[in-house]
Amino acid sequence: MRLGLPMVIVVYDDEAYGAEVHHFGPHDHPLGTVTFPPADLAAIARGHGLAAVTVTRREDLADVSTWLSGPRDRPLLIHAKVTRDRGSWWLEEAFKGH
Repeated sequence: MRLGLPMVIVVYDDEAYGAEVHHFGPHDHPLGTVTFPPADLAAIARGHGLAAVTVTRREDLADVSTWLSGPRDRPLLIHAKVTRDRGSWWLEEAFKGH
């Protein structure tokens, strides 16, 4: 933020520590310590002076287009809310048999 870089930061948020969910979940361990409640990461970023948007559907990307066409005098944080119904496919594959 201090340097005013026109960079985009994407945070994929599944409200959990994905790797741990894949390790603990299949063995019926409680997931209370590796999952957490929703947080408004875009609001936190705005509080630090960044441009920020929460994306939960395709239409939310319009705000990204607005940033791209603007002066881009500060970073943009995209808070991408992803499903927690199923873990990441690549983590699931990576932890098979562990």
